[in-house]
Amino acid sequence: MHTYKTIIVDDEYKLREVMAMELREACPELVIVGSAGNIDEAYQLIKKQSPHIVFLDIAMPGGSGFDLLLRFEQIEFEVIFATGFNDYAIDALKVSAVDYLLKPIRTSELKTAVEKAKVRIEDRQKIERYHHLLHNIQHIGEQATKIALPGLEAYQYVAVYDIIRCEGWERYTRIHLKDGTILVSSYSIGTFKNMLENYDFYSVHRSHLVNTQWIDRYRKEGIVVLLDGTEIPVSRRRREDFLRKVMHHLRK
Repeated sequence: MHTYKTIIVDDEYKLREVMAMELREACPELVIVGSAGNIDEAYQLIKKQSPHIVFLDIAMPGGSGFDLLLRFEQIEFEVIFATGFNDYAIDALKVSAVDYLLKPIRTSELKTAVEKAKVRIEDRQKIERYHHLLHNIQHIGEQATKIALPGLEAYQYVAVYDIIRCEGWERYTRIHLKDGTILVSSYSIGTFKNMLENYDFYSVHRSHLVNTQWIDRYRKEGIVVLLDGTEIPVSRRRREDFLRKVMHHLRK
């Protein structure tokens, strides 16, 4: 059985111990080579052990999990956030980190995250992905954020502002970029809705998610016209909300 060196970083000792016990039972292929209660200890431990996987808390005294990641020029380990911090910022990071788990953590979620990490450890895009993670930490909430678009065979990294719209298509999603490229992702339109709504995207229809910075005008019959000339229907039940939240804001 292939083993994976693992480190747990959390400021609460008992939570580190509980996490370690759960991992030993649910994921015996993980070998816990150490734990740390702050980012200074974690940094030294990671440099010494070169782990495959780091379970990382975010809000800790003396420095956040983000601060720890920013100390590395290259991040050559997989990160799973294990945190009580539930905010939209996590949505910007989860496209680069393996996953985030909200405390209290369920065993099924833990095992799923570990399986994702194992696959990604073998992923040749690892170094590139974490360059984007560091970039995203510095651009949380901005359209300069770069995301990994999960395609049919690989990930492709794009800046959020390069995405004009997402279109649900059968069980897939078409992502329309400003250069005219259309990417097809195996993820549903709902996944992109969750990922992008905090980055000025609006779901005008169950099959259409648009970048509001690309909106040119709105026609009274319920059609939004984008800067590239594309016309997208706004569902009847969302028109009032769309006019109030999006068009009113754009007119300011």
